[in-house]
Amino acid sequence: MTRRIAIGTALIATVMVVVGLAVFAYVDRAVREQAQEELFRQAEVTGALVEAELEDVEIAPGARIETQLRKVREEAARTLERARVVGGHDMVEGALLVGERSFPLSLRQELMPSLPPDLAEREVLSLDVEGTEVFVTVQRIPLANSEIVIAIGRTAPLLPIRELNRALLLTIAVGVVLIAVFGVAMAGWVGRRLSGLESASRRIAAGDLTARAPVEGDDEITAASTAFNDMAEQLETARLREREFLLSVGHDLRTPLTTIRGYAEALDDGLVSADEAGRAAEVLRLSTDRLSRLVEDIMLLARLEAQEFILQLEEVEVGAYVAGIVETHRVRATKLGIEVDLDVSDDGVADIDPDRFGQVCSNLIENAMRYTPEHGTVNVRIACGDGTVRLSVEDTGPGIDPEDIGRVFDRLFVARHYRPVRPEGSGLGLAIVQGIVEAMAGTISVRSTPGSGTRFSVEIPA
Repeated sequence: MTRRIAIGTALIATVMVVVGLAVFAYVDRAVREQAQEELFRQAEVTGALVEAELEDVEIAPGARIETQLRKVREEAARTLERARVVGGHDMVEGALLVGERSFPLSLRQELMPSLPPDLAEREVLSLDVEGTEVFVTVQRIPLANSEIVIAIGRTAPLLPIRELNRALLLTIAVGVVLIAVFGVAMAGWVGRRLSGLESASRRIAAGDLTARAPVEGDDEITAASTAFNDMAEQLETARLREREFLLSVGHDLRTPLTTIRGYAEALDDGLVSADEAGRAAEVLRLSTDRLSRLVEDIMLLARLEAQEFILQLEEVEVGAYVAGIVETHRVRATKLGIEVDLDVSDDGVADIDPDRFGQVCSNLIENAMRYTPEHGTVNVRIACGDGTVRLSVEDTGPGIDPEDIGRVFDRLFVARHYRPVRPEGSGLGLAIVQGIVEAMAGTISVRSTPGSGTRFSVEIPA
């Protein structure tokens, strides 16, 4: 970014110089043309004045030209001087051309000797008169058999706006310098601001999830740093939860594996009698089932998080389908002294994945049964209407603290922070439920009051 700022600043400065020079050239040309036109106009006015004064002059070629010239020189000199004073010119000179001979009509002759004979009207010539630059134009007055040439000279600059143009160039130069200084300063400032963000990014890439970008000011870089820090905090939290999850899963895996290994060694050493073989087989089966379920839940959760989850939609009579699931859990609930009630308020047919929806129902019911004490109740309500399937599972367990509501769907959170009445299952059920519901474009919410139970509500578009 700093390089782009520097390049952008250089381009802006270059464009500013080019535009400034173009404006200067345009103004210079426009003012020059205007000044020249004004000089030409004054020459025409002076020529008209002299022509009016000497309109009767007629010089015949011959030896008596000097005698004839004396008749008009005095009048011409007065006319030219009057034209100089009235017109505000620095120099006004005149000459009478008869054939190839030139006779001065003014007392001062500083311009005429230096003028080329072919200098035409509406041309400006720059002459050096005693070290002073003089801009000269001529006006030619044709007579009967001769010609009067009037030269008008100005020692003042022909371009009165030259000082303004000089100021314009100075302003452009100062502007370019300020832009360059600002660009360099801005590039350095942005570079310093971004260096902190870059350093934090590299530290996180190296594994230091505690790195944070400095946050200062109130601009886009601050917003980016704040977003980066939020991301880093989420990564750190996710890493901590991942570590806790692995430790917890490792513990849950170790328990059935230890049991299986112990009985396997006992069987191998012949320490299990024939009478105890049935009990050993039952323990091995239960441990294997627990291990198998934990592995399956981990794999299912991994597929959900990797978005490698495929739904097979079918037309399902929702009420009857949920009633079957509830019935399968009611048998076990009766043995545990728990009552499971079902309320089908609005039965209907919906296009859903029955297997995945069945997992949602079963996991919520099993979770409710884990925390519902003996003689407690689990209420299941299902409704299908207005294009939405609504499922709620409510228990009469101990409830969840308000500050923990936002984390109930984290893996193993509830299992580790709330002591279940029946410590069974993988502890991943609620995380799996949330993943399946979101994969089905649905929503899940929880409402709980400590000491009064918990209710999970699911809405899935039919």
